[in-house]
Amino acid sequence: MMKRLLRITLVLLALVIVAGVGWFRLIAPPAPPPAETGPQVVAVVNGAAITGQMIDREVNTSRFNVLAPPPPLTGDDLALARDEALNQLVSRQLILQAARRQGFSLSDAEVADRVDLLFGTATPAELDAALAQAGLTRDDLRWWIGQIFTVEAFTTDVLLADVPPDDRQAVYNSWYNALRAEAEIQFPGRSDADAAVQALPGQPAPDFTLAGLDGRPVSLADYRGRVVLVNFWATWCPTCVTEMPDYEQVYRQFSPDFVVLGVNLQESPAQVEKYAAGLGLSFPVLLDADGQVTNRQYRVTGMPGSFIINRDGVIIYRHAGPMPAKTLRTKLADLGL
Repeated sequence: MMKRLLRITLVLLALVIVAGVGWFRLIAPPAPPPAETGPQVVAVVNGAAITGQMIDREVNTSRFNVLAPPPPLTGDDLALARDEALNQLVSRQLILQAARRQGFSLSDAEVADRVDLLFGTATPAELDAALAQAGLTRDDLRWWIGQIFTVEAFTTDVLLADVPPDDRQAVYNSWYNALRAEAEIQFPGRSDADAAVQALPGQPAPDFTLAGLDGRPVSLADYRGRVVLVNFWATWCPTCVTEMPDYEQVYRQFSPDFVVLGVNLQESPAQVEKYAAGLGLSFPVLLDADGQVTNRQYRVTGMPGSFIINRDGVIIYRHAGPMPAKTLRTKLADLGL
């Protein structure tokens, strides 16, 4: 039992660290509206509403620290944190719904044990003072930890229980991609213009123009008539970097009928160029300096994230997480390559 608690605790801490460095990204929610009497519904996941209040609570709980309370977020930092919070809430809601369908849940006692494991060294007065400073309550903390641990426990003890360790990432990616593809996810607060452009299979791929490493603009529309893999990545994402040599190999095999566009998220040209050279990449590497293409147009839910686009500019496949070369080759074969 103690080993399992320790393992889950380490997973939770990793999730908190990941949230801190911005591993996960999603389309930004609408700007916070003026105060109103009812909660603002930002997203609906298979009928379950996610409100602006829930996003604020997610931001505050994910940053919560008893010993060293972080300063308040403002401006672009707050907007980015809300982006990440919405992504976490949508993804977590999908997994929690899957867990409930299989009758899986954690008891109140199990959640209480985990709260105590994480914050038991703080006195009640210290904990309450830190919560008050963060604008949170103990119920908020129990809610967040309960959800995080339920997702982790369901994933490891049910979904991947009989899967060999080396296969777990691939099995999870396949399962989650199917889960998301079948989900009905709506963003009621989005403008009509935003709603009309959705990076979803069966829809035209949103066009974009970004600077390449040489500074020249590159547009997705430039490659109409070819099959395109748009891969969103960052140097701080280990699986992003490890999958790129496979994409390079496939690119060289099927070029010029197939092209890879590696869209880097908000890193310096010098840093990106260093990694691209080190990996021997010859396909175009583009710089999404402000994150608009990654976060808003394509609503990438994790790093890496990939989209396969056919010759007519229509998305035929979306993949969250690292995509095996075998999957890519299968999809290309379906398109006649």
